[in-house]
Amino acid sequence: MISILVLFSGVQATQATTAIGPRAGFNSNQDDLYMGFQMELTARFGEFSLVPSFDFGPGTDAPSVANADFRIYLIPLPETGIKFYGGAGPSMMLSGDMELGLSLTLGLNIPMKNTRRYNVEYRWGLGDIPDHKVGVSVMFGL
Repeated sequence: MISILVLFSGVQATQATTAIGPRAGFNSNQDDLYMGFQMELTARFGEFSLVPSFDFGPGTDAPSVANADFRIYLIPLPETGIKFYGGAGPSMMLSGDMELGLSLTLGLNIPMKNTRRYNVEYRWGLGDIPDHKVGVSVMFGL
């Protein structure tokens, strides 16, 4: 029990700084690529950060999806700067009919020099949005 408290006591120290950057990945099948951008706002909701993002596909039939995730940093790996995170929030698909859903996210935040970092994430879509997404973003601190 004590080890769990010690592990999660580092959560506040690992809160993110405000950052913005491009992202890319693929949806449920590997032929359905997407590109977009993501912004991570400094945590203002207790331990949660607000992370809006927008993704669009290069094809005419590819869905465009807007997300508004609430992210929490779960487990920092000691002495590496790498942090696992989880998130959830509403998503809206804007291609064709407007569809609403919820996305659940599990990711890895990998630091670079200065305030830059990589985010590698896997998203599950619930409702009428893409079921699975795997993506990478490069974030630049503001």
